Amino acid sequence: MWNFFAKPFGVLMEFIYNTVAFENYGIAIIIFSIFVRLLMLPLNIKQQRSMERQQALMPEIEAIKRQYKDDPKKSQEEQALLFNRHQINPYSGCLPLLIQYPLIIVVYQIIRRPLTYIAGLSAAQITTLANSFNINAANEIAINAKLGASEAVNMKFLGIFDLGITPSWKVWEYGAEWKVLLPLLLIPILSLATAYLQQHLTMKYSGNGQASAGMMGGMLKIMPLMSLVFAFMLPAGVGLYWIMGNVLGIVQTILLKKVFVTKKKEGCV
Repeated sequence: MWNFFAKPFGVLMEFIYNTVAFENYGIAIIIFSIFVRLLMLPLNIKQQRSMERQQALMPEIEAIKRQYKDDPKKSQEEQALLFNRHQINPYSGCLPLLIQYPLIIVVYQIIRRPLTYIAGLSAAQITTLANSFNINAANEIAINAKLGASEAVNMKFLGIFDLGITPSWKVWEYGAEWKVLLPLLLIPILSLATAYLQQHLTMKYSGNGQASAGMMGGMLKIMPLMSLVFAFMLPAGVGLYWIMGNVLGIVQTILLKKVFVTKKKEGCV
């Protein structure tokens, strides 16, 4: 099923890799991340607008909480009615987060199959190469590593990171591979740090008193840890995609906040 969704994105990644990314997979992932962020921009604008409108209702929400402090169920019902009157969906902020997960799986499919989605090789061609190297045809990254520089997809980034390799926290097992594996530790660390910063800004601008704070807050708190865990489970290219998504999300959150603050002052929100 995921291959069906990965195919169009793979075509896009192949185009980026062969044209504007100078045949460098790391640059292709960065450009691809920017494209995905632009694709999701309408949803993120809607999310930010919803947050701004919910923040404007904070005095009324706090009043409801005080009035029904001994009846949580009634308090939630009154808050739901309040949002309904103002035509606000308190859970709309969760949608962009939920969309990120399928995209991560799609990117994973593309990265683990560079010969299919980037080099554009057929299954028969990949099988022939696999047999010649005595490698499982499903392990395209290993096959790609055996190819010559002119044939292989360039998985190196900045001359340091091999984006086809999965980072490992077991530093005592690095051995002679430490020059390759040690730099990859930056991928999980940056993934955790950028995810935490994005979570902090999102919570800061969302308003802790809104009805969705519990659900949304829980998702946002677990995101940095998930970033760290996934970065140690998947090829480094997926971690780079996640980092870029977080960085772009941080920039976008700050810029949209400024835009909506300006509009609020002008009475346009």
